Amino acid sequence: MLSHRGFPASLLSAGSPKPKVSASCMSAVVTASRSRWPADGARIILGSSSYSRQGIMKELAQDYGFAYETVTADIDEQALGDRTADPAALVTLLAQAKAEAICKSMKSRTALPVTGFLLTCDQVVICQDKIREKPISSDQAKAFIASYSQHPAGTIGSTLCTDLESGQSFGAVDRTWTYFSQIPEEVVQHLVTEGTVMKCAGALMIENPLLEPFITCFDGTKDAIMGLPKDTVLRLVAEAVNASGK
Repeated sequence: MLSHRGFPASLLSAGSPKPKVSASCMSAVVTASRSRWPADGARIILGSSSYSRQGIMKELAQDYGFAYETVTADIDEQALGDRTADPAALVTLLAQAKAEAICKSMKSRTALPVTGFLLTCDQVVICQDKIREKPISSDQAKAFIASYSQHPAGTIGSTLCTDLESGQSFGAVDRTWTYFSQIPEEVVQHLVTEGTVMKCAGALMIENPLLEPFITCFDGTKDAIMGLPKDTVLRLVAEAVNASGK
């Protein structure tokens, strides 16, 4: 199993950790620890347009036998938060803003009580002590990906589960590091031309088969790097269900 080492006390001033390259690192695949879905029969909504998160949610639904819906939040993420301060505070704020926007939209469309559990997330990449969000241009995406050959990519992700009936929320922040060998220029170009990385914070998409061969090690769980840690989802949904008394 991989360790769950945290980030330095000051992400914006401390150096990145040294790579740990080993065969065992590459075999880490998260395994959800619960034997049953904690919200049987409840309405589940994933508030995300992320390709990676939707893929992970589909796996969870297949593994635990539940149905879910997908919606997106209509917010201006760039207008919210301080990108020079604590990244964990930023992603937590954005996950909360997405939940609030989705709740408001859902309640505006019906006079009936809105029930269920809403999952919202946000994630940034940290590299060279700088916050990276979704690339704003192809050139920026290329620069992001190329830099991972020399500097590890960290992720800080917030997951929030909101009880739509009570408005009560339960959240958590997950942290990871991913280390790469030299990524060829032609691979960088193909990743950007294909385009999916443009929708990923830091243009980091470790599940892309073109990029996978150049990963030497990651510290954390693969699904956390991809933006939706399964064990965190299970724990937060269970907390929300228990608090609701259902």
